[in-house]
Amino acid sequence: MIYSTSLLNSDIISLMKQDRKNPIWADSAEPKSIEEIRRAGYNIKPVVKGADSINFGISVLQQKDILVTKSSTNLIKELRHYSWDVDKTGKKLNRPIDDFNHAIDALRYFAMMQFSIKPSRRVIIT
Repeated sequence: MIYSTSLLNSDIISLMKQDRKNPIWADSAEPKSIEEIRRAGYNIKPVVKGADSINFGISVLQQKDILVTKSSTNLIKELRHYSWDVDKTGKKLNRPIDDFNHAIDALRYFAMMQFSIKPSRRVIIT
């Protein structure tokens, strides 16, 4: 719900409006940030990532029907621009470009943690 850059953890906490009981899946590469937000009372947990977690998360998303509301403009923009990387000869590589992916990464984290164990058919993003 927060789509911004250059925020301190205190800024993020002050902008958060969600129920403190609902789980928040965060990038496990930021353990200090996770702990600070957890201490502010939020149910934040690190995403369990393994080898090739980006492609794994994308495959989990591809197995779901994802409905995106028109108010999710940043996610819509990213989904429209998301593409696979190419080598010097123009051959597609088995990895996405590292751009237009911040909201998609959040969606991927959610999907990896919520759906990789128990299947579901439809996700609504608001």
